[in-house]
Amino acid sequence: MRLRDLVLREEDLLTIEREVSPIFEAPLILKRNDGGPIVLFKKVEGYDMWAVGNVVGSRRRLLKWLGMEDYSKAYEKLINAIESPMKAREVSGFADYYGKLEGGLDKLPVFKYYEKDAGRYITSSVVAAEIDGICNVSIHRLLVLDKDKAAIRIVPRHLYALYMKAKEKGIDLPVAIVVGCHPLILIAAASSPPFGVNEFWVANKLLNCEMKVVATPRNNILVPTDAEIVMEGVIKTNELVDEGPFADVTGTYDAVRKQPVLNVHAIYVKSNSLYQAILPGSSEHKLLMGFPKEVELWMALKRVLPGLRSIRLTEGGCGWLHAVIAVDKMTEGDGKTAIMAAFGAHPSLKHVVVVDGDVDVDNPKDIEWAIATRFQADRGLIMIRGARGSSLDPSADPETLLTCKVGVDATKPLKINAERFERARIPGETSEAK
Repeated sequence: MRLRDLVLREEDLLTIEREVSPIFEAPLILKRNDGGPIVLFKKVEGYDMWAVGNVVGSRRRLLKWLGMEDYSKAYEKLINAIESPMKAREVSGFADYYGKLEGGLDKLPVFKYYEKDAGRYITSSVVAAEIDGICNVSIHRLLVLDKDKAAIRIVPRHLYALYMKAKEKGIDLPVAIVVGCHPLILIAAASSPPFGVNEFWVANKLLNCEMKVVATPRNNILVPTDAEIVMEGVIKTNELVDEGPFADVTGTYDAVRKQPVLNVHAIYVKSNSLYQAILPGSSEHKLLMGFPKEVELWMALKRVLPGLRSIRLTEGGCGWLHAVIAVDKMTEGDGKTAIMAAFGAHPSLKHVVVVDGDVDVDNPKDIEWAIATRFQADRGLIMIRGARGSSLDPSADPETLLTCKVGVDATKPLKINAERFERARIPGETSEAK
């Protein structure tokens, strides 16, 4: 199903009828509704195309897209899709699904989000790259430079490996870029299956194998037939430009770096295509980055903690740097086991708090209560100095990325004075944390 159709059917939708500027004004409206409804802009100043943001802006909607009410089942659904992806049905006739847009990137209502951003950024870009029969699909920001050129931010992961493979061959890397697609395609593109697994096939599994793909006319890369916008081009392997500043998921500005240039050869659209924007640092940004990593943490911790109840990469921790883990302890060491396993499974983690299963991991007040009543630093604090952290953390060493990691075991003792830690309940009050 097209994103446009999903948005127009959504009850939790805020439609902005008046004209808004793509420079700061539309982003400000998105920020004021962060965590709330999908926001649809029908009149973007200077453009004919509608724009939408905040599509995956809440955990409630994320679970809805996944068709699940329970987090553990949602995790299992993504795990199953990653471990058993299914190739989508390929159809012919690209022109039956898309028409060419004349005018290049200048025709897309690309937003400038924050005052010190280097320029206008496409933030929902799902980049499919293919070389030597290996296809990778991942989300990357694009800084618009002119009508057929952008800077693309690439970190040393799977797309980077394909980029280096093309560079070794002395060729540019062919890509197809999708903007505006089903939320589950974004989730799949943000996940990390083994290198060589096509994330579109992960998305197809999430979509109950109902996805269709078609080859782009120039690069012959398979893309979903239901995408709003498709771009074809190459990532230049012999041309770098300054990219940044850019306000990243932490709400602080990422550093200026030399990054590759994307040459856009053609842009294709549907009738009434919808441009998708993701506000940097928003709940949507944090969920798209953090939820797949939350799933990885669930997998890693479930292996060593049979009593694992729930886990969250918290919004206050930017959906990336802080984890809260709830466990039903079976041994006194389970709290520290959870901390060490979490740091091992997600090296970007900076702080981990472990609580008992009666604590609500979605309630910061409940987590703070557990720290206040069940934590003693001399027996429950773990500090790891000089560990590699995240490039997103502005307090980490900018050259080495070294940081100090802290784990807080805020679980109650199993046997010693257990009655002192019992939570007072009123009859009829729920006794289970979410």
